[in-house]
Amino acid sequence: MTAYHPQDPAVDQTPPAYPAQAAAALAEAVRTRLKRPPPPLPRADGALLKAAAAIMLLGALATGLALYLGHREVPLEPVIQPARIGTVSLVVPQNLTGTEPDDTSRLVGMVRLRLDWPSLGPAQTGPTALQNRQRLLVTLSPPDKVNDPQTQLSVYARFLTPTVWSNPGGLVVRGFRKGSPYEGDELYVSVPDGRGFAARCPLDAAKSDSARPDLDEPCRVTFRHRGMDVNIRFPRAIIADWELMLGGVRRTIDGLIR
Repeated sequence: MTAYHPQDPAVDQTPPAYPAQAAAALAEAVRTRLKRPPPPLPRADGALLKAAAAIMLLGALATGLALYLGHREVPLEPVIQPARIGTVSLVVPQNLTGTEPDDTSRLVGMVRLRLDWPSLGPAQTGPTALQNRQRLLVTLSPPDKVNDPQTQLSVYARFLTPTVWSNPGGLVVRGFRKGSPYEGDELYVSVPDGRGFAARCPLDAAKSDSARPDLDEPCRVTFRHRGMDVNIRFPRAIIADWELMLGGVRRTIDGLIR
């Protein structure tokens, strides 16, 4: 047996290298594992996550739909106002009268309509409508013999000038004598005898209506329909469409009678 001596040069005193190699191998294994994608979830867990996502999506859609329906403006049915003119019964939608639902200034024995032209629906309101509106103001009242077309024409005839000229729409125009009750107006009549249409319009609408600058319907015509007197005030610019106007107003009135 050979004795070991600490100073014997033949014996290698360097510690073994195994711990360093093991640490390097461990570090490489950790780096390799970190680079790997995560293992897939079991099928049951994946289906559960998909179901949860679908439920959340449906909940969000339902919430959005509820908010939309809650804030959407639902059109309201117009308030119906019953009326009676002589022996005629009517049901008048409030939006055709141009008044508010709580307006208590109701006419007794008469009905007034404010109609948009040419749609003949409710008259438009608001700043834009005030600038560009064309509307008809229609008044329905019990029959009065002074409004009979033949009576009106006989009254006008006493004050007309002999001058006659034509106008678009198949109408002829007559002027009124100075000093007559209708001075400053013109009479537009249908041919041959004016029984179909006879309307008075001021020569100068701005001047004749200076006391009422908001009056944009200076022309007027009155006729008999379904046992009522119908008075229409309308813009002079649409007088050539008088047949369309009278036909539309008659149909509108027919729809109100009950």
